[in-house]
Amino acid sequence: MRRPTLRLKSSPMNGRGPQPSKLEARLYRVQAIDRAAKILDCFTFEQPELPVSEIAAKTGLHKSTAHRILMALEYNDIIGQNQETGNYYLGLKLFKLGNQATARIQLREVARPYLIQLMEETKETVHLAVLDENQVLYLEKVEGPHALRMPSRVGRRIPTYCTSLGKAMLSCLDKQQVKQLLRGPRLKAYTANTATNIDELLGDLEKTRRRGYAVDDEEIELGLRCVGAPIRDYSGHMVGAVSVAGPSARMNQEKLLFFGAQVMKMAASISRDLGYDVFGGREKVLSE
Repeated sequence: MRRPTLRLKSSPMNGRGPQPSKLEARLYRVQAIDRAAKILDCFTFEQPELPVSEIAAKTGLHKSTAHRILMALEYNDIIGQNQETGNYYLGLKLFKLGNQATARIQLREVARPYLIQLMEETKETVHLAVLDENQVLYLEKVEGPHALRMPSRVGRRIPTYCTSLGKAMLSCLDKQQVKQLLRGPRLKAYTANTATNIDELLGDLEKTRRRGYAVDDEEIELGLRCVGAPIRDYSGHMVGAVSVAGPSARMNQEKLLFFGAQVMKMAASISRDLGYDVFGGREKVLSE
């Protein structure tokens, strides 16, 4: 039987290309990954450790097959083995990944009321995002009262170096980290205002650090301006950014200053609710 051809929607703003739906993703299933997922599902609070024989029974896998997959998972720190009993348990890597997933959920829940407040104060569209490798990933969007077409929706990814959200987050990294993240001296131009070399971007990031917020002056789309500020957690690490976006006709220089102050205030409030010492942390950042 011939496999159907997929025609997936893509967008120039989504740096990852076409994104398959869950139904379409079934065509890309890998047996070994499916089996590994079944094994991970065997562990519960009631049964945190299991012998290979019981894992094989629960999954319907042959004991030797289950053992091979467990060995591969153990090699990658996804599964651990009790040296006394020989039983298997979930590894520390899953704990780390789980914490990362939980942190994003917590960030969204904590930030939501502040995003609404920021939209009400500015009457423009407000975004919440995180850094996902070298891209910006939208977590939340609160539309302003004025209808405006813009390349943003929850779950979409956009470049870091030509957006206020991205530059706000990049400003929390050192020069070497930024260079490593963007990999290469040349950057793709989306408009005539886009920084196309790494040195120009680093200069802009230095201004962002001094100012406290980043500015996207029609750098990803003509007619669109944005301001964004980074969010930090209890450890002082950058965990995301918040921004205000609107048409250039409404967001003049006077508005940019006002919105910049507002977005910094909201980012500080979200950071404080995540446990960050805003005043002590701010002084530390400025002294580095």
